[in-house]
Amino acid sequence: MINNIVNSKFFAGLTATVAFTGVMANAGVANAQSVTFTDTFELAPTDITDALLSIEKFDDQDGRFDLLGVTVGFDGQIVGNASVESLDAQAQTLTFSLSGLLKLLEPTDSLNNPLFEETVSASDSFDATAFDGSVDFGGTSGQAFSGLTATLSGENFYDDQGILDFFTGDGDVNFLFSANTNSNVTGAANIASIISTQAGAGVRVTYEYEEFTGDVKSEKVPEPSAILGLGLFAGAGILSKKKLTKKA
Repeated sequence: MINNIVNSKFFAGLTATVAFTGVMANAGVANAQSVTFTDTFELAPTDITDALLSIEKFDDQDGRFDLLGVTVGFDGQIVGNASVESLDAQAQTLTFSLSGLLKLLEPTDSLNNPLFEETVSASDSFDATAFDGSVDFGGTSGQAFSGLTATLSGENFYDDQGILDFFTGDGDVNFLFSANTNSNVTGAANIASIISTQAGAGVRVTYEYEEFTGDVKSEKVPEPSAILGLGLFAGAGILSKKKLTKKA
């Protein structure tokens, strides 16, 4: 029997983290930096179709920031619970199987849909005795499976100028999450079962960019070896920013 390892919330909530990884340089030289925004769809009963997740677009501060690349990350999961009872006259091995299609789209198809799409699965089993005379999903012929989980994670990186322009400006970039599941219990000719499934997802977008100091833009961020040769020092900082809650 698997442990109940699934929290009531799939993710901690909406966050935005800004990580500064650049180097302080003379006027007119760029500092390499990144900022990450996330949104989540918490566990909900399946099937789920086109659940909305939104990420804030990149603000280029009227040209002071130059967007270099965008990484879109996705984490999805399906969670299943089952109560089963073998009604057979002989001992049987009962198997609870969970599977489902997880998918993430960008509704304008600017990023070559689907961004992520895969069928995931998980299973667990137990040895049941002949029916013990009570349909209580316990005893020796029954059992409860709790928190059986199938997951999908991945990242896509973009640096095409058209896509960088798509992610830059005011407003949000929207994503659509879908989860379609199929669950069953097998192993005996006579089975009583109750099955429930939920799915949830998270999207994170990391913007890699240059911030220009002084009046002149540098075409490239200085290489670490060049920085050391000039005797410049490296600096790093972290700050957090909470994304505004979307209206229903």
